[in-house]
Amino acid sequence: MCERAFTRQKPPLVYFMSIDKAKFRKPVTPGDRVEFHMTKTNRRRTMWWYQGRAFVEGVLVCEAEIAAMLAESDK
Repeated sequence: MCERAFTRQKPPLVYFMSIDKAKFRKPVTPGDRVEFHMTKTNRRRTMWWYQGRAFVEGVLVCEAEIAAMLAESDK
């Protein structure tokens, strides 16, 4: 999905299709700096699947499997 980030084309729209196996391990409070680590697991045409993890100060606070779809923007 980041492949088009460095081109001058209009950015595509991203639609989240599903969030599966979401687990919230620890609470996140205002002021925490959250780091998202995403790993692409699969791609089929305009659909992408990722394994995502969120960390606060190196501690895992959330993880999930995410599916997203790209669509061309009209504007």
